[in-house]
Amino acid sequence: MNFNSASGRSDTVSQRIFLGKFTKKFDDQISGRYYAAGDQGNPWYGEVELGDQVFIAYEGKIIALWKAREYAKVRREGKEIGALLFDEVKIFDDVSVTNEFTRYKHFIHDLNLVNKITKSVKNLGFIPIKTSENCPLPEDIEFKDNLVDVYIALEETDAGFKAGDIRVVINNLDEMRINGVERFEDRVFHTYNEFNNLYLERNKVGERYTIKELNHYATQDNASQKKTFLTNVIDELREKGFFRVSNPITLYDNLLVGRRRSPVKTVNEKSPATGNGDAENMVDDETYGPFASLLQFNPNLILYGPPGTGKTYATEQIIDVFERHYYNENSGYGVAEAEGRVKNITFHQAYAYEEFIEGIRPVLEENEAGDKVGYRVENGLFKEHCMNAEKELIKRESNVGYVEKIRAGSAVWKVSLGDRKDTSVYNECLQDNHIAIGFLRGEDISEFSVEEIMEKLGDKSEYGGKPTQNANTINAFVNEMTVGDVVLVYDSPQTIRMMGVIKSDYQFQGDGHYPHRREVDWFKDLQYPINIHQYNGHKNLTMKTVYQLNRMDVSDIIEMIREQSPEQQSIEDKRFVKPYYMVIDEINRGNIAKIFGELITLIEQDKRGSMRCVLPYSRKEFSVPGNLYVIGTMNTADRSLATIDTALRRRFTFVEIEPDPNVLNNAGPLVNDTIDLAKLMDALNKRIEANYDRDHRIGHAYFMGIETLNSLYQTWYYRILPLLSEYFYNDATTLKTIAGNAFYDENGNVRHLSRGKGDSPYSPFEAALRSIYLEKPNA
Repeated sequence: MNFNSASGRSDTVSQRIFLGKFTKKFDDQISGRYYAAGDQGNPWYGEVELGDQVFIAYEGKIIALWKAREYAKVRREGKEIGALLFDEVKIFDDVSVTNEFTRYKHFIHDLNLVNKITKSVKNLGFIPIKTSENCPLPEDIEFKDNLVDVYIALEETDAGFKAGDIRVVINNLDEMRINGVERFEDRVFHTYNEFNNLYLERNKVGERYTIKELNHYATQDNASQKKTFLTNVIDELREKGFFRVSNPITLYDNLLVGRRRSPVKTVNEKSPATGNGDAENMVDDETYGPFASLLQFNPNLILYGPPGTGKTYATEQIIDVFERHYYNENSGYGVAEAEGRVKNITFHQAYAYEEFIEGIRPVLEENEAGDKVGYRVENGLFKEHCMNAEKELIKRESNVGYVEKIRAGSAVWKVSLGDRKDTSVYNECLQDNHIAIGFLRGEDISEFSVEEIMEKLGDKSEYGGKPTQNANTINAFVNEMTVGDVVLVYDSPQTIRMMGVIKSDYQFQGDGHYPHRREVDWFKDLQYPINIHQYNGHKNLTMKTVYQLNRMDVSDIIEMIREQSPEQQSIEDKRFVKPYYMVIDEINRGNIAKIFGELITLIEQDKRGSMRCVLPYSRKEFSVPGNLYVIGTMNTADRSLATIDTALRRRFTFVEIEPDPNVLNNAGPLVNDTIDLAKLMDALNKRIEANYDRDHRIGHAYFMGIETLNSLYQTWYYRILPLLSEYFYNDATTLKTIAGNAFYDENGNVRHLSRGKGDSPYSPFEAALRSIYLEKPNA
């Protein structure tokens, strides 16, 4: 059997085989045996030609083998559309794409087989499958009893390998370096070129990390499933010298792909071309696209469901799709998060309005009489995020670069530039885009503290003995201003003559009377002078050269710019407006009325940006911008949807996220080739729903990342059974009805079953789990 010189084609057309992916959204095409992607030549058909045979994948299973017959028109959703019609050749029963199709002994493990058949590949519905030269005809292929096993093993370890088995060779236990990928044939191992070359391509020289190094990086990269997989590999290599992997896809994703960091793209970078190795990272638009469109319909969305259904993951994918569909095709969740446009918070019983919107906070203030406690208004997380989102609405093509630098926490500074009667300094600063102050000419004070500045000033006779005010001015300019802060140039006690955004750190220019400088981008297109009296708490500006205006924040700056701009944001300008997202986990655990307060009205879609209210602490007007999207998640096991605050229900769109066995089918549901996790979860949930309710079902996340019988044992005894005990406390009869009699003794105590098989095909633990979904009585 030759695996290294195999081809995806043979001399006969019938030998060309593909995998065709169908989703629930198009289940009518399954029953009609057609694929409606438009006329012949559409890229969705890929390389399929008439006469080619296609294994049909639906909900993680191979359900049939079809043969391409002809292109024709079909009526779908009330209109005629081009389609490829098929004849049915064969029906399959319970063949897993991940665990069985990918392990068929005559299939070659290239990128198509180990990655693309279960990932979303843009504009491609049919994946070509490469076969060995002696592969049977498609209609003669039987998957049962024709599967290879996949191992990670030390070279000297004998795991009872059979013909066709694959192993990743590890050099030793101390280092755990990957030496290559091999296939067992004629009682010896040979380099498995396709799979080995895939590893070498994905891991350039200098980045071929050991398993131990990858395990370390998995923690650093927050790759929890990969971390679990690699930890299991390390443990079993030490214990047995080998680790059996459930399927080649799991091997590729968690080991052979190496350290797969996700570099943050900017929206100006092009997406990778269809068909290359990066296609594996594409999001399934068919799954999350409808949810993303709901955000366009209503910017307030709540995902609800039982624990472990992937609501947090779904949130990230919805944002990813929304970014690409409604903002920029080259953006995504990673870009939005890196730019600070995604804010995650968790509600709890003690969460309050003051943390979410605004509140009064004590601060320690220093004056000449000593320290004293004062109070100031502090913005909450939601208000800050609204301010960050609202700044997008003042963007113009001319100012987008420096509006980006402004943030909710940007300080607002009053600055005097030269004498009011002498405009030369002001004009120079405006022309050269900087602000400048005098004092301590010839001194680079970039490393000076306020005390050192005061000491220096004391040495200069023109500043007097201990010039505290001047020292504070210089210290503010040098040490306290930051990039993104806003500067207002003094015009009169109530007006300013220019506004700008700081874009550099302190700079010292030794020549001239104003050597201390910072670069600034000016809002030159506003209508000056601007009266800021009301924004500054009806307080007049003083003559002090530099000081912070503590009564003002970014919301005041945004309002001033909008009011003083000579024209409204154009359609062309709006393309620079970015969406922002507030993700509220466990939204049902907080007291909604107390947390949102008067803002519960402002989040409504038709109130966004048009209705304003006066906040109780700052006494300033506030509104929720239209480009802020609120996504909440709620665990129905904690609190039923029926008990949710009525005001919240009216303002949010609700989407149920259910336990999905297809997620497990796609990930590889078989553990130890004996336990079908998807069937186990489905059977448990049917029993829970019959004996309790649908809100307390068990989500698929509880079963994700389980690769070994030992991992399943730990998950079952230390996660699943305690959860069931919590649901059915002191009800041993119901617990036995759901989990089976084998796991509980006559007193209702948990019984730990053995994982050893002995002479039986299944261990007692495996047999008891299988009986749950096979509906056989427990022994």
